[in-house]
Amino acid sequence: VPTRFTVLGSGSGGNASYLETEQTRLLIDAGLSGRQIRLRLAQLGRSPETLDGILLTHEHADHTQGLKALCTKLKIPVYCNRLTADEMRFKMQTKLEICQFVTGEPFEIGDVVVENFPVPHDAQDPVGFHVKTADGGIGMLTDLGQATRLV
Repeated sequence: VPTRFTVLGSGSGGNASYLETEQTRLLIDAGLSGRQIRLRLAQLGRSPETLDGILLTHEHADHTQGLKALCTKLKIPVYCNRLTADEMRFKMQTKLEICQFVTGEPFEIGDVVVENFPVPHDAQDPVGFHVKTADGGIGMLTDLGQATRLV
C-alpha cells in the first residue's frame, strides 16, 4: 500500500490532514468538528476508529476543534509537545491520552518516523512535522509567521 496523504480541511475554518501508510493511520491536526472529520474520512473510505494517533501542531481551535469528540470516545492518542499538552489539558477539561514529544526530537509511530521542528507563531510551542515513510517524506507546516533558517 503506497503512502496516502489527503488534506481534509485547511484555513481559518479548520485544519486537518490524513496520512496513511501500510501500517499507520494518522491525523495531523483535528481542527474540523468531529462530525466533519468523520464525514471527510468516510469519503476516503476510512474511519476515525482506525486512527493510530493525532499529531498536533499547536493548541489553537482551528487545529483542535474535533479532538474532544474523537479522542474521548475513541481513545485516540494525541501526540504533542509539553507546552501544547498543558494548554490542551487546561482548555479541554477532559482526559486525553497524550503522548508527549520533545520539540526537535524525532519519534516513531508504527512504521513512520515523525520529525518535528519549531515554527514562529503566536502559540505556546508550535511545530511543523516531517513524516518519513517507506515511500519518502511528507512535510506539514501551518500558520507560519515567517520562514526561519530551519524551515
